[in-house]
Amino acid sequence: MHTALKQRIEMMRGKIERVVPVVEVPASSQLFVTPENESARLVELAGISADDSILEPSAGTGAILRAIRATVPGAFCDAIEISGALCEFLRKEFEGVNVICRDFLQYPDAGTAPRYSRIIMNPPFNQGADIKHIMHAYSLLKPGGVLTAVCLDGPRQNEKLKPLADHWERLPRGTFAYTDVATVIMRMAMG
Repeated sequence: MHTALKQRIEMMRGKIERVVPVVEVPASSQLFVTPENESARLVELAGISADDSILEPSAGTGAILRAIRATVPGAFCDAIEISGALCEFLRKEFEGVNVICRDFLQYPDAGTAPRYSRIIMNPPFNQGADIKHIMHAYSLLKPGGVLTAVCLDGPRQNEKLKPLADHWERLPRGTFAYTDVATVIMRMAMG
């Protein structure tokens, strides 16, 4: 390879790494970064304000956190992420966000049940994990709270989640890179 071409490739790699974090995560992590438009839509449907306590239960690379910060710069937010490498990245990238490194389904500790007014999420989808994560998140909402989430648009989700949703918005196939699964953005409110 010519030296000039190698230099161009390295320059491009540097630009990409400054925009998108390059962090190794296990293939089992089910990480599919929420695109910018869908992150903004989740935040819009949640209707966040500076008074809200917000939870992002599968923070990944921080796509939803960026949308939250773009809407309400000083918003109080807890972010949960299972990958230690991604937790390190999130702590550096999002000053003032309380990053909790653990499995969301094991949060919170027994006897402590923080309640959130807004929960905004893109959970893992594998084998109905989205249903488990969304229902667990729903249990952490304050009365009057709102949960917005991406989930699969499959038969189990239509049976278990759609009846609880006050908004069910189908996304175009291929919305998430490297996959062609049918997905929706949903919203649930705690009565």
